[in-house]
Amino acid sequence: MNALLVPSHYLPCIGKYELDLMQGCTVNCAYCSLKTEKYERLDIERILDDRLPEDITERGIYLSPNSDPFAKPVQENAHHVLEALLPRNIPFLIITKNHIPQKTIDLMAIYPKQIYVQISIGRIDDAINRYLEPGSASAADRLDNIKKLCEAGINTTALLMPLFPEVDDIPKILQATIMECANAGARYAKAAYAVIPSGDTRAIEIMQSHPLLRKSLGSLTEYLKIHIGGGMTAPEYRRKELYARLKELCSVYGMKFYTCPILDPAVLSNPEAVCRTFTRKNSLYVR
Repeated sequence: MNALLVPSHYLPCIGKYELDLMQGCTVNCAYCSLKTEKYERLDIERILDDRLPEDITERGIYLSPNSDPFAKPVQENAHHVLEALLPRNIPFLIITKNHIPQKTIDLMAIYPKQIYVQISIGRIDDAINRYLEPGSASAADRLDNIKKLCEAGINTTALLMPLFPEVDDIPKILQATIMECANAGARYAKAAYAVIPSGDTRAIEIMQSHPLLRKSLGSLTEYLKIHIGGGMTAPEYRRKELYARLKELCSVYGMKFYTCPILDPAVLSNPEAVCRTFTRKNSLYVR
């Protein structure tokens, strides 16, 4: 199997192969474990030229999980991969904080049943977005993504994560975010609070330097073990309250709310809110 195409690290819910388009990430999120703005494009031509795994059409590809597939340096590569592999009946999962070019949405629209897109939009406050996610698109661009993808018949979820307590979970702010996503056409939402490793001095310093995020940092009082690590987050009672509030809000705006146990095992106590792609097989949290 090609060295660039590897089995997913998220087996309880994503059984796809992973294909990264670059080493490192230019979005440079304050809370991310990839702490570098340096990047190197990977040789995707090797993927397109080599023999693909026999089960690729069954499992599909999670496109660039460790970097944004629509960061400007690799937008053309993302389009090239989709253009080459969608006609071969290969399904794709795409998660992005960036703007998807119209030509790529037009391409996806030809294969709507093979594409599942999650648009990461934790808030509609661009000042905080620029501070936390300096290499990401504006909230307006992300909402535009949702609108165009939904109009094209592509399964699209608004991904409200990571949320920061005292910043993103204030009722009127949360309602405004859900309302904007619903108005753009989203019918599904997923959410989870930020999980900040206690040893992540860069993330902590960034939060301490911002008046709102400094207050948020004081509310990250509980250690949470998740599928790909762990760190400090909001206490369990608060997380459960958030999920209940989001479920109610989504219902008001004609949406459905889910979240994933690999991001927060506490959601297992509320089966109706468990993401539909989660399976108990291989889960660290179900015995």
